[in-house]
Amino acid sequence: MRKLILLSVGVVLAALVATLGWRLSPRGGPPPVPHPEPVDLPARPPVTATRPDVAVSFDLRLHARIPGAERGTPLEGTARFALTNPRTGEPLRGVRPLGWLNRRASGQAAPDEATCKERIQTYLGGFLAARADANLNSYLFLTLNHDQTLSVIDPQISLDRTKLQNLVSLGGEPADWALPPDRKALFLSIPVHGTVSVVDLRRFVVVRNVHVGKSPGRLAVSPDGRTVWVANEGDGTVSVIDTASYQVLRTLEVGDGEHAFAFSDGGRTAWVSSSDGEELVAVDVSSLEETGRVKVGPGVGSIAYSAVARALYAVQVRTHEALVVDTTRREVARRIPLAPSPDLLRFDNSGRWAFVLYPRGDRVDVLDAASNQLAHTLTGFSQPDQLLFTSAYAYVRNTEDARVSLIELASLAREGKPSIAQVAMGQKKPSESRGLGRAPPFAAMPEGNSAIIAGTADRALFLYSEGMMAPRGSLLNYGREPKAVLVLDRSLHEVEPGVFTAEAVVRDNGPYDVYFLLDNPRTVTCLEWDVREVPEDVSASGKQPLALTPEFNPSTPLSPGVSTPLRFRLSPLPDAKDPRPVRAEEVRVLMFRPPSGRWLQRPLPRRVEEGLFEVEVSPSEPGQYQLLVGVEGRGAPFGVLPHFTLSVQPALAARPSPEAPQ
Repeated sequence: MRKLILLSVGVVLAALVATLGWRLSPRGGPPPVPHPEPVDLPARPPVTATRPDVAVSFDLRLHARIPGAERGTPLEGTARFALTNPRTGEPLRGVRPLGWLNRRASGQAAPDEATCKERIQTYLGGFLAARADANLNSYLFLTLNHDQTLSVIDPQISLDRTKLQNLVSLGGEPADWALPPDRKALFLSIPVHGTVSVVDLRRFVVVRNVHVGKSPGRLAVSPDGRTVWVANEGDGTVSVIDTASYQVLRTLEVGDGEHAFAFSDGGRTAWVSSSDGEELVAVDVSSLEETGRVKVGPGVGSIAYSAVARALYAVQVRTHEALVVDTTRREVARRIPLAPSPDLLRFDNSGRWAFVLYPRGDRVDVLDAASNQLAHTLTGFSQPDQLLFTSAYAYVRNTEDARVSLIELASLAREGKPSIAQVAMGQKKPSESRGLGRAPPFAAMPEGNSAIIAGTADRALFLYSEGMMAPRGSLLNYGREPKAVLVLDRSLHEVEPGVFTAEAVVRDNGPYDVYFLLDNPRTVTCLEWDVREVPEDVSASGKQPLALTPEFNPSTPLSPGVSTPLRFRLSPLPDAKDPRPVRAEEVRVLMFRPPSGRWLQRPLPRRVEEGLFEVEVSPSEPGQYQLLVGVEGRGAPFGVLPHFTLSVQPALAARPSPEAPQ
């Protein structure tokens, strides 16, 4: 976080600042309040395991709780794997390890090799009944919906009906959203209120509504992640929000109309365009001082910077041109003719190819930043309006067709027509929805060769892997139209050669089993890490709020096709926040058959007496089933309370009903 140096020299300095006139708008508010940076607790030596092809080193570096944190707040930390070749000592680069942490039960032995493999396979299945205390491979889908809500979907849960993890009400229709690289908070512009809502991405609640200018629209995050830039389209200003304190640092006058942002000079300079203004405005990202302007005439829309050309590209809508701006000399160096009504301009990840979309037409232009010329004019689209880039493809959404066009990036440098694949995404064209929005309707998946795509009118999400001619899966959005989608990636990332880290949260002291999986070279191993730093109030807050006791024998087989009553007791623990008896309407029961979870029942519990409940289950065929009980309103959603594995076997003879163990 940026260190703020406050120089207090009394009235003289105050007068000097007033004389200089720093162009701070009254909307800017007070200076930001610094948030304390997390302090690492004392480090301990890593634990290691050596296999024929991989040497694995692991450590968990916990942070002390920030002063003022509530009692019971768990400790956050960084889980770290260092991977090397045991023969050469060279770091293992570019691989994708998977890892989990799970607190070992008291008296339980460390997992042997067979148990380690079995447990990893269970974790990969995504079952609610067997989730690790810390999943170092997790990611979530965030969808921006038509009904002013934000959906949080966990695609790694194996049960189709339980993937919706949270639903956040925003209190107004968002125009855009932005996710800083630390992934701790999501920023959403709400034009009707003149605010930017901040959603905490740990608790998934709105923690602040930051007042900015009139009708905030586009948002952009500075490359260093310290600021969010807000286009106030109703008053010709841009507000800059500090991502740590959630306060406005400065409000800049930039010109009327819609605004767009780009960053040059390694992120040190921000560029702002205004559709009704005549200039591009350059701002120093550190000091937030304006450093210059470039005359371009009214009508500039989308802008993007290319490190390859070391130039800023801007779409001039009124003159149908792409302007190439020399950011050093602060002048237009070249004008590239375009067709009428150009709109979105974006560079691919290499910074060489600039794509220009025509939402009112059927074409996409591709500019080559290496030569500053129009390289390709591609047709056959249907009012394209949005772009996504992976390392291999450019994804183009067609608003008047239920398909996404994939342009192979490698083919742009070859002779002839570039390669374009058409992939149907759902049944309805996006224009049939209630509104398309400004934010991208697709996002790249963590592995880099697939994407999640919002089927807005279909009210669904489609998972697509490159090379396929159809989506490989879909997720319902629970009756809501997803206007945009983000991937909140919390999985292990390579931060330096051979070193992979992910954030982890722990609530208990004691031995944790560390499960590690690497596909290539294939490596499965388990290590042990002893957590000692968790305060006592954290462990107490993490305890189960209810006691669940079966009044049936889980080891007694059930019969397929036979309705069987199962009874269980639920009672609040002595230190539970809510000591009242549990009511039947609070209790949820789920029975499913792994691994697919396709067979699923939700039997309704019936109160027999205070604390005693009964459900009727009717498994369809022989096999192993899982029975889960949840009381979400008491802090015990599915997966928190103990689960039961039930065996269903063919009824060769009449079997007695399961009874309580003697």
